[in-house]
Amino acid sequence: MRSAKMLAATAFFAISVSNAIAQTTAPTLSGDEVVDRVSPAVVLILVSSGDGQLSGIGSGLIIRSDGIVLTANHVVKGMREVQVRRKGGDVYDRVEFIAADERRDVAALRIPATGLTALPTAPSSEARPGSAVYVVSNGAGLPWTTSAGVLSAARMADEVPGAGSGYRLLQFTASLSPGSSGGVLVDAQARALGIVVGSVTSGQNLNFAVPVDSVIGLASASGGTPFASGARLQLPTASPPGGVSAPGAAARNLPAAPAPELPPPDQLQVRTVSVHSKTIYIRRERLEDDLRKHPLFGQLGLRFSDYGETADVAITVDRPFMTFDWTYTLTLQPDGVTLASGSIEANDEFDAGPALAARIMDQLAGAAVLPRSALHSAPSPNRAPEVQSPGSADPSNVLRACRAIFVESHTIYLKGNVLQDALYTRPEMREWGIRVVDDRQGADIYIDVTRPFLTFAWVYKMIDNRTGKVVGSGKVIAWDGLSAAPQLSAEIVRHIRAARPLPSTDK
Repeated sequence: MRSAKMLAATAFFAISVSNAIAQTTAPTLSGDEVVDRVSPAVVLILVSSGDGQLSGIGSGLIIRSDGIVLTANHVVKGMREVQVRRKGGDVYDRVEFIAADERRDVAALRIPATGLTALPTAPSSEARPGSAVYVVSNGAGLPWTTSAGVLSAARMADEVPGAGSGYRLLQFTASLSPGSSGGVLVDAQARALGIVVGSVTSGQNLNFAVPVDSVIGLASASGGTPFASGARLQLPTASPPGGVSAPGAAARNLPAAPAPELPPPDQLQVRTVSVHSKTIYIRRERLEDDLRKHPLFGQLGLRFSDYGETADVAITVDRPFMTFDWTYTLTLQPDGVTLASGSIEANDEFDAGPALAARIMDQLAGAAVLPRSALHSAPSPNRAPEVQSPGSADPSNVLRACRAIFVESHTIYLKGNVLQDALYTRPEMREWGIRVVDDRQGADIYIDVTRPFLTFAWVYKMIDNRTGKVVGSGKVIAWDGLSAAPQLSAEIVRHIRAARPLPSTDK
């Protein structure tokens, strides 16, 4: 009898504990319910480099009701004008930058608002692989887009090629598009798990977010630096039926650009090209195929060279890690003159290939009709050509005459201003009277810095801003951008000093 009573009491206790746990565990919501709860806490971010023209679109998460927003740092890095929009229609033109975690690629912003909807956060320790997750963001520029998937893993960044080290990432399968950066990854209880920072497109649905609980401290940072007003920024014109992008109002009545008039084949200056891909996200063969399909390729009589050194023009493409930007550079061989460079935005190599091919072929068509002498003195597209004195194109003469330097970083792992500061503090720069400027057009030399994918090498080029000719180059090995900057500045000064002794040593 006593055993029966004990069994009954044990069963009652187990049922009571089970009910208590059920009452304290948040219920699983449907997809529609998750979206309804999450969307008011997600913002649309418009950014500009400072000319009032839209440079990009990103997403952000309201993390505190007093106007604190977390986003991916690369969304706002280097931008001058920022605008934040809420789903209810409120637009904020005055935005402050509070703090950033460069390692994790997350930044905190402040908008002048209170009483905002903020999501509860879930500890990353509760993230279970295989559980349902959702991303709410502004993917492809479409505000408050939702995608669903599962949490694949919680892993260290050291395991993800190019992501850095020393922090955790949440890997998930919910799809992303340009504009998703800074969006929120939530669980089935509509709790914020992570801030979306990027994806690896060499596989399928290899997407990553930084756990919110590892960056929540950014929201408590004091002070703030205001961006310029984002009042001028507007979303692109909506696409009409059929999915064809509507032209902007300013370009609506402009005639189409005429096709280039090509001289006879024997007068064309560019005959062979080589393709080099610095990113695993687009194969050389893929871009070659897209270039070959372009009508101008046949009209110009171009052919591919198996050896880059023997080609008339070397085409180099890259995609900075955790971005949807695809860059290209056309270099005239063998002098290393940069004919053209630029970038496009695309999801993957299937979208990027044709878009890159169209841009590159337009540039090649323009170069092919120029006299060879004009190609070798091709001016930078950002600076008007100037009359050169005899021998002025010689690298030593360029370095000796330099009065101003501009720094341009093409890697998210090193901010241009960090290298600028490292150069500015060098005593040699003061002795030479060389200024470090923020405007490329006012520089004699611009310094291009990048970090090849899956390496710790930091490569720099010193380029004559008038001719596009490389007057010095090199690389250093460093763990991160903060370590690389002083080493790069020392190497750059060494290059200049080889052609330009210090005034104090001339006496």
